[in-house]
Amino acid sequence: MKRYSLRRRLIAAVLGLECALVAGLSGATLLYIWREQMHGFDLMVRGRTDSLLGQVHDAEDAADNVTITQGALDLPSGDLWMARDTSGRILAQSTMWSTAAEREFGTTQTQHDFRLYRQTFRGLELHGVRQIDADDNSPGIARPVTIFYAAPLAPVYAAMSRAMRFVVAASLLLLLLTTGALAWLLERGLAPLEELSEAAREMTPRHPRFLAPRSARATAELAVLAGALESATQRLEEAFVQQQVFVNDAAHELKTAVTIIKSSLQLLASRPRSTREYARGLESCMADCARLEELVQRMLQLARFEREPASGGAYCDLAEVARDVATQMERLAEIREVAISVRAPASAIAPLEEDASASLLANLLLNAVQHTPPGGSVTGAIFVGAGITVEIRDTGRGIAPEDIPHLFERFWRGDSSRARSTGGAGLGLSICKAIVDSCGGEIEVTSQLGVGTCVKVRLPLVAGSDVVRELSAVS
Repeated sequence: MKRYSLRRRLIAAVLGLECALVAGLSGATLLYIWREQMHGFDLMVRGRTDSLLGQVHDAEDAADNVTITQGALDLPSGDLWMARDTSGRILAQSTMWSTAAEREFGTTQTQHDFRLYRQTFRGLELHGVRQIDADDNSPGIARPVTIFYAAPLAPVYAAMSRAMRFVVAASLLLLLLTTGALAWLLERGLAPLEELSEAAREMTPRHPRFLAPRSARATAELAVLAGALESATQRLEEAFVQQQVFVNDAAHELKTAVTIIKSSLQLLASRPRSTREYARGLESCMADCARLEELVQRMLQLARFEREPASGGAYCDLAEVARDVATQMERLAEIREVAISVRAPASAIAPLEEDASASLLANLLLNAVQHTPPGGSVTGAIFVGAGITVEIRDTGRGIAPEDIPHLFERFWRGDSSRARSTGGAGLGLSICKAIVDSCGGEIEVTSQLGVGTCVKVRLPLVAGSDVVRELSAVS
């Protein structure tokens, strides 16, 4: 994927908007100047036409022709003009006037443009009336006159050219100044993001913890991202530590199991043995291999439950699974002279797969049976309300308060001697916690030395499940 610079994109976007704004403003300014120039030019042309009309003179009576004294006119030499009376007689005209110029005029008194002599002219045709010798007692003599007048637009074009050069130069200078200011402002504005990126680049596999800089936490747009990164890296660091502890503990457990098997084989081969001794030695090695296999299976099971959260569509009847697991545990409880009983409703639909539910209940009941002395009892109960609650109680020797926080740690066992008689590899409760966490549940342990232990599991209830809330005893 091609990388791009956020700063450059922002500068380009803002400059694009500025260019569009400057172009629109410049266009509007030039249009306004053009309209004002043309309005002033039209007034000038009309004024010169009226001035020409004012130069019409009369003779002694009304029968005489009107005249225009050419020498009294003060009109630019580059203008085109001509005046004539009603009979068509030309009273006066400019030196540049020609019949071609007359053909360019219309029949209205509005200004219009035309091209002549490689120039653009703007002119009008005025049908005026000159009142001669008018006073209070007499309206005077009306002399109709037609005047054609046009002036070149070159001064307007020159003024527009100057205005355009000024507007363009001012716009370019403005863009140059704003570009520098924009780059400086963006540099300051994006500084918290740069510091956040720099802090992220300092993360390494050995030091995955991320600490957001103060500038990022103080920026509203970055505070959420900084907090999310800190939280994510904290969980990542905890996962790394947990993984490292798991690998170390697993290596220790596997090494211990392999060492026991190796020692048994070395002892068996140290001197000649009878057939019975070889049989007992191999039987002991097979038992050690079975324990090693069980350890590996539990490690794989724990890894699976931690890696795969409970599927959204998975569910099972926890009450039925509890009854099946209790039946399977009856033989072990009988051997250890422990009474076991489970109470469960007719149905309790939990958001777990059946094998996960069986592992959860089997581990909890097995732990309780193994840590209950002969003559004791283990009771289980399942309650259905807003959620599903599972309680496993025993009358064992209990757990010391300082040991309870470590119960769900991998390979942790309260028996520091790790004797085989304690049973298990310290993964049972870790597996239980992984299963419960996978479906958003909770698990807690309470215990009292010399009285017993209670493990309580709370699971969400599958929405829409038809459960029976009445409890029925199942032995």
